[in-house]
Amino acid sequence: MLDSKKPYNDLPDLPPLADFDDVELLKLVNKANNSLFELKGAAHILPNRLILVSPLSIREAVASSGIENINTTVAEALRADVVYEKSELAGADKEILKYRDALMHGFHLLGKQEFLNSNSFIDIQAILEPSKQGIRAIPGVAIRSSKTNEAIYTPPEGRELILSKLKNLEDYFNNKTGFDDLDPLIRMAIMHYQFEAVHPFLDGNGRTGRILMVLYLVMVGRLDLPILFLSKYILENRDEYYRLLLDVTQNNHWKEWVSYILKGIEAQATETRLKILQIKKLMEEYKEIQNTKSSNIMTPQMLDYLFSNPFYTQKKLSEYLGVHRNTASKYFTELESLGLVGKFKYKLENIYYNEKLLDLLSY
Repeated sequence: MLDSKKPYNDLPDLPPLADFDDVELLKLVNKANNSLFELKGAAHILPNRLILVSPLSIREAVASSGIENINTTVAEALRADVVYEKSELAGADKEILKYRDALMHGFHLLGKQEFLNSNSFIDIQAILEPSKQGIRAIPGVAIRSSKTNEAIYTPPEGRELILSKLKNLEDYFNNKTGFDDLDPLIRMAIMHYQFEAVHPFLDGNGRTGRILMVLYLVMVGRLDLPILFLSKYILENRDEYYRLLLDVTQNNHWKEWVSYILKGIEAQATETRLKILQIKKLMEEYKEIQNTKSSNIMTPQMLDYLFSNPFYTQKKLSEYLGVHRNTASKYFTELESLGLVGKFKYKLENIYYNEKLLDLLSY
């Protein structure tokens, strides 16, 4: 029996000794893959798919951070991204935006390298936790029960051992040695368990691990953009998440864990696809303004800006469109008269907001 108070230095390398050739698992794999295929297709219907990455990643960051008891709302985080200067960011909003930045850094790394390695994992965590970055060196780190504070799992200890475990995970992530022919979604579930079991950092392990899941889906071509996020599903089923992770460690019960992740992929891919379709419908309504209200304000560039975040400033609009701030002010006056934006004051500046888009992005 595994001693929860002693470092699990004998954590097995990947691949695991388990049989995943199971009819029920394969049915879940097919459902999850179909949902991902539909999500990938839905993203292609948008004129500029990239504009959704930032607001959707902030939405994910709110849920992911909520798992770690870093709590704010989607609206507050989106507002902070536009309204506050970096020096003004604090608390949960600051953590949320670091998550978005870490995700995008990993996405750009993947685009540049076409793989992620241990250094990439460390880079991502460093953005999340700049004051606690790097492989942990402090002994005695343990995962504790939220109810009793008793240690329920103690991860491997020792820098060299942790780096060795990460190297094995890196090779499996990139399939450098042809470990197995499992479907990538099963492999993703396996790798997420392994990353959390290695627990390589002093802090930010959960958030880094969840970022790596969506980046893996991009790397293997299941998605083009990092827009599928499991954190909301995990947050809603948090006790089950931790129970199943521990069940793999203690009893080698992989099927239940993999099933949990596959169900999460299907649920979140479906939800995100429907959200994209709703956003597309709203974009079409805005484009119709050209025809119904004799206005030529809704250019493709303006549409992109209005859907990049539901909060806006004259400064950011003028920078985005390359126009004078006075021109940006006139644009907002027209957008207000068309009923497309509202406004409020922050300090001495007008802050504009798109209530319909905000409602769509909020949980």
